[in-house]
Amino acid sequence: MDTPYQYQLLPELTSDEYAALKDDIAKRGVQVPVEYDENGAILDGHHRVQICHELGIDDWPRVVRKGMSEDAKRRHVIALNLARRHLSESQRQLVAAKLAGLPKGANQYDAKVDAQFCASTTQAEAAEMLKVSRRGVQYARVVLDEAPPEIVKAVEEGRLAVSRAVKEIRREQQRERNRELVEQTKPPETLMPDTQFATIVLDPPWDWGDEGDVDQFGRARPTYHTMTIDEVRALPVKDLAADNAHLYLWITNRSLPKGFDLLEAWGFRYVTMLTWCKPHFGMGNYFRGSTEQVLFGVRGSLGLLRHDVGTWFEAPRGDKHSAKPQAFFEMIETCSPGPWLEMFARSARPGWQTWGAEA
Repeated sequence: MDTPYQYQLLPELTSDEYAALKDDIAKRGVQVPVEYDENGAILDGHHRVQICHELGIDDWPRVVRKGMSEDAKRRHVIALNLARRHLSESQRQLVAAKLAGLPKGANQYDAKVDAQFCASTTQAEAAEMLKVSRRGVQYARVVLDEAPPEIVKAVEEGRLAVSRAVKEIRREQQRERNRELVEQTKPPETLMPDTQFATIVLDPPWDWGDEGDVDQFGRARPTYHTMTIDEVRALPVKDLAADNAHLYLWITNRSLPKGFDLLEAWGFRYVTMLTWCKPHFGMGNYFRGSTEQVLFGVRGSLGLLRHDVGTWFEAPRGDKHSAKPQAFFEMIETCSPGPWLEMFARSARPGWQTWGAEA
């Protein structure tokens, strides 16, 4: 009786491939011998054996390979299948990730105690066997360890690339952190439902989009929690603002169109833009960023308390990520009436209501 398919490291045939093989065996019989080791374990040909059972075929060509180590058996099986099957790079990366870490004296179904006496297949060795990069193997390991079964299956079947799978994993993890962030940043009970503010400052932790761990230029994404545009839009700004109110919305340069949409969604009309000019250049793929923008919106008919303030100011960067300068808040306190609210505040501020993950 055949032993389990313990050397089947490569993905299963697709339904179309399996049907074509079955049709061929039904017409011509098994043309390529099934390979076994001396213990009766199938090294190569488990699909052929399975189809023979389904067709009621009791005998087929066999070859027995003797005296091979576990590592040699796996290398032999991989070499045979890579030559015969057209696997994508991602499928090969996944096979290599499964192979890496297996003791060379054991198999994936039978990692016995002799593992402590046997060297394990390294990621570099597995990558060399499958003709993929070591980094690709590392990414595939993330898929095996962290992805739900349906994503692993999609990669195994060649329907999804490992890189896209990792991005989807990271996006879902980010979405979960976002949900936690939204929960953390709900207004305190003391603000709801009756408290309304004449002036609101809002600096959302902007999400960079759907690029996973990097933006479209390959730059690392923020390590802090971020929110999607829909999550920012769902914030209760409209409920927190008085009928006559000012809104100062900090916006990244690339997110300006989103900012205009948010003002309208919250019931504010765009009036002007303020610019924070920084003394040092930041990052940038075209021009080096040295400014941040604030969209100023008005709800109702609330005017400014003074009219001698320009639309730009200079100030150095703060110590915390995304911290805004003291000069900005001093300007607001002389231009816009209280009560004042800062959403996603980096620290408490005298005379202000503050809330957010870091306030």
